Amino acid sequence: MNGRAWVLVTGGAKRIGAFLNQEFAKNGKNIVLHYNQSETAALALKEQLETLNIKVVLWQANLDEPATIKQRFEELLTQVPHIELLVNSASVFGEGSLLESSLEQIQSNFNIHLTSPWLLIQALVKQNKPCQIINISDANLSHLYTTKSAYFISKKAQETLTKLAAIECAPNVRVNAIAPGFILDVIDSASTQESSQIVTQIDSKDINILQRILPLDDLYSAVEFLLKNNSITGQTLQIDGGSHLQCPAYMLKN
Repeated sequence: MNGRAWVLVTGGAKRIGAFLNQEFAKNGKNIVLHYNQSETAALALKEQLETLNIKVVLWQANLDEPATIKQRFEELLTQVPHIELLVNSASVFGEGSLLESSLEQIQSNFNIHLTSPWLLIQALVKQNKPCQIINISDANLSHLYTTKSAYFISKKAQETLTKLAAIECAPNVRVNAIAPGFILDVIDSASTQESSQIVTQIDSKDINILQRILPLDDLYSAVEFLLKNNSITGQTLQIDGGSHLQCPAYMLKN
C-alpha cells in the first residue's frame, strides 16, 4: 500500500458517489469503493480509477442490513490501514406518501440514511486516528413535501445525526454535511424512465432561484472547502442555487 490517505464514499459506484470517487482519485487519494449490488459498475470504476496511480479496494456491504456493518467494517480494516474520510452518500429515493409507505420502505430508508451511517461514524471514530465525516443531505429538506415521506423523514433525522456527531466527536473529528440541489448529471446517470420524464419536464427557471443547474464541480469544491477549513463542524452547506430558500417549482409538479 502507498502512504496516501484513504477515502470511503458509501454508494461509491454510481451517481454522486462515483463522481466524488473520481475527484478524490484525481487528487491522489486511495479509494475504498463501496457498493452493494452494483458490482459491475464498481469493477468498471475501479479499473478507471487505478489508471490515476492510486489504490482501490472494493468493499461490498449492504447498508440495508445494519446488523452486518460492524463486522464488514472490521474486515475492511484488515485491507486498509486508516480511513481518513467517510462520506455517507448512499441513498434510496422510493415514492410513497406518509399514509401509503410500507413498513419495509420505512425501515429501508432509515437503515440506509440513518442507522448504517450512524454505525459507520462509530466505527470510524474507533480507529482513534485523525479523520473527517461528511454526510450528503438534500437541500429540499428545507420544504415539506409528502411524495417521498420515508426519504424525507429519514434524511431529516440524518441532519440531527450530523449535529450530534459533531458534538460527540469533537475535538479530534469534524462532522459536516453538504445539501445538494438539482443535479442534472446525476439524474441522467440514473437512466430510468422516471428520471427521463423529470428531465424533459423541467424548465431551467423552475430549478432554483438562480435558475441554473448545479454543476457537479460545485459539489466537489464544497467538499474540499470543508476538508480544508479546520474551524467548521456541525454545519450543512446548501449547494443548491438557493432552492432551500424557496421550494423549486419542479418539486411542486413531481
